Amino acid sequence: MRVELVSSSTENFPPKDRPEVVFVGRSNVGKSSLINLITGRNVAKVSKQPGRTRTVNFFLLEDKLYLVDVPGYGFAKRSKEERNRWKVMMENYFTERRDNIKRVFQLIDALVGPQASDMQMMEWLSFMGLPFTLVLTKADKATQREISKTTKVLKDRFPHAKRIISSAKEGTGKKEILAEIFS
Repeated sequence: MRVELVSSSTENFPPKDRPEVVFVGRSNVGKSSLINLITGRNVAKVSKQPGRTRTVNFFLLEDKLYLVDVPGYGFAKRSKEERNRWKVMMENYFTERRDNIKRVFQLIDALVGPQASDMQMMEWLSFMGLPFTLVLTKADKATQREISKTTKVLKDRFPHAKRIISSAKEGTGKKEILAEIFS
């Protein structure tokens, strides 16, 4: 799969010449690992330290669309001022690129389950009218019971949202996510 980083910026985004699919989630939920799984290449930097992604990163996929990796929200070992800058940057991105965004992949840790910040993000995506798919990450670390519990909470709150169970470590969910990206 052809993929290249075309922009990594806090404000200078590439032209609005292709559709965009966006990956959002709390810090350390596995966005970069999932992007690397999907592309089959190590294009996104992976770190155990929350808050590694500090810019909006555009990856051109198959010369057809952009995969967009945005900074995580929630806990990150960064100053309050920097986290506030991220919030403004993300709001600007979603507002300015709204017409280009064809799908948002909302990542939820399968073991931890949705947190208040995840629910707030999903409510905001719904308010903005942006279609989103829920991706339960790190399924290899969760029991079937924990996954079922997380799935039930999400289904009760967002019954029409599609849910995909994934594990970057085991490669689970890759086909389903790629099908969503290219549909």
